[in-house]
Amino acid sequence: MYRRDTISTFLTIAGSDNTGGAGIQADIKTASAFGVSASSVITAITAQKEDEITAILPVQDDMLSEQIDTIFETFIPDAIKIGMIPSPKAVDIIAEKLMRFDAKNIVVDPVIVSLEGEVLKGRNKEIFDEIKNKLFPIATLVTPNFDEALAITGLSRLESSKDFGKILYEKSGAPAVLLKGGDSKSDYCTDILFDQDDTRMFRQSKIITDRTHGTGSVLSSAIACGLAKGFHLSKAVRMAKDYVSFALQKGVDIKLDHSNGPLYIFNK
Repeated sequence: MYRRDTISTFLTIAGSDNTGGAGIQADIKTASAFGVSASSVITAITAQKEDEITAILPVQDDMLSEQIDTIFETFIPDAIKIGMIPSPKAVDIIAEKLMRFDAKNIVVDPVIVSLEGEVLKGRNKEIFDEIKNKLFPIATLVTPNFDEALAITGLSRLESSKDFGKILYEKSGAPAVLLKGGDSKSDYCTDILFDQDDTRMFRQSKIITDRTHGTGSVLSSAIACGLAKGFHLSKAVRMAKDYVSFALQKGVDIKLDHSNGPLYIFNK
């Protein structure tokens, strides 16, 4: 008798990046590399280069809501990654829908995008605060960088890793937080996973390359893919870290375009 194997499923809720290096496009390519079937809900359309966003067009609220409904009425994703969200109202819609459908394995990458360079002021701060209040509590994992972590804690500078991690975990309201260390000045990239039970460090040599566009998208999607396959959170993070390191290293040797570009997302 013919036996059909089950393929894990993954939903990305994020903005579209026309370069293909980040956002929805990078998420789908990452899922393919992990052998996971990807679906998408687009929150906004962007026009951008690898180092500059020139325009953002948010998807209408009704369309955002309808996209989520039709996914969950068709199947229940094994894991979900949430990226860029263009408005507080969009955050509310996403949170309400995910709670209604009892979604599991949610990875939130708290992306804040600004055309004016003021990342966490005005409307962007309103979006970030809504993400923190509505999405962090229902997430499995939140993946902030240093600047986003400072915004979560309300601190103006990074304290000792241990003390800062405790504050970050408590202030986030999330079950687990992965503090990304790619922006550090060290020769190593150290990501730190904080949860109620333990603190785990994932340390790797830093790869010097300008092909880093979409690193956050790829990492959070790769973690979600690991969760979709049924791996424990710490193993999913380790697999994702290894994959991002592979993608960065391959990007050193393979030229995809003529400017600062995306990671080499392919798995061979």
